[in-house]
Amino acid sequence: MFFTDQMTYSTTRVLCETVDGQTSTGTAFAMLLNVTAESSIPVLVTNRHVVAGARKGKIWLTLKKQNEDAPEVGKHHSFELENFGSRWIFHSSVDLAIMPINPLIEEAKARGNTYFFSPLVSNLIPTATELADLPALLDVVLIGYPNGIWDEKNNQPIFRRGITATHPEIDYNGKPEFLIDAACFNGSSGSPVFLAEIGRTMSRSQGITIGPNRIKLLGVLYASPQHFVTGEVVAVEIGSKLLAKTSIPNNLGIVISAKALLDFEPVLQHLDQHKKLPSRNEPCPCNNGKRYKECHGVVW
Repeated sequence: MFFTDQMTYSTTRVLCETVDGQTSTGTAFAMLLNVTAESSIPVLVTNRHVVAGARKGKIWLTLKKQNEDAPEVGKHHSFELENFGSRWIFHSSVDLAIMPINPLIEEAKARGNTYFFSPLVSNLIPTATELADLPALLDVVLIGYPNGIWDEKNNQPIFRRGITATHPEIDYNGKPEFLIDAACFNGSSGSPVFLAEIGRTMSRSQGITIGPNRIKLLGVLYASPQHFVTGEVVAVEIGSKLLAKTSIPNNLGIVISAKALLDFEPVLQHLDQHKKLPSRNEPCPCNNGKRYKECHGVVW
């Protein structure tokens, strides 16, 4: 399977329902964190604002062919989860959330179902050296469910293309994020944003090299600047929510740097070792001096 085909099976559409019955859609993607030679921890990644406070949530996974490492295209199951918002671990400072999915995988196996999905791996996150070698103006691809649109019959996401609008090495306005020039719509929150170089690569040290392919996970889309009819330009969360103001998209997206995903690893290590998350008043495993409830255990 070509690597872009594998990217198709890294995401899932997320449908959330709040306590008052309102629904919204977003994007999540599977990823392996805490990777060692012996093990790894599979999680779903999305934005905090997509899932925080959700009473119910639904995700979709494609079935795997029997005796073959390939998807059964057109055959998929949905998982409807109660207390959806409480299942996620939130980042302490940026709009990210993860949910360990081993329990779902094991539950499915117990029912005789296996699913085909292609989790991203942490070595797709560029190192500081790799980021410093990237030139400005790069081709990017984001995968998700803009305005909740998807191939419902075949459980397929939507690919969008764009370019970097600011350099991913540089923290935009002092935050661990950067801008892309791409069409970013409601429902795309949580979309993985990839450096996608097919048939050639570009670097400051080597220039243009014809032949190789390169895919790197640059970050996670979470917001888009909107130009409002009042003349005010603000960044709004990309979720399928009703807005009181009429806005004009600027075709820009704000992307959280992928390196922030690694901040979850100490918490996942604690979960793996102790089979539970820290109590609310325990020190957070990330060792920043805060209690868990004030850090990754904060309730949004």
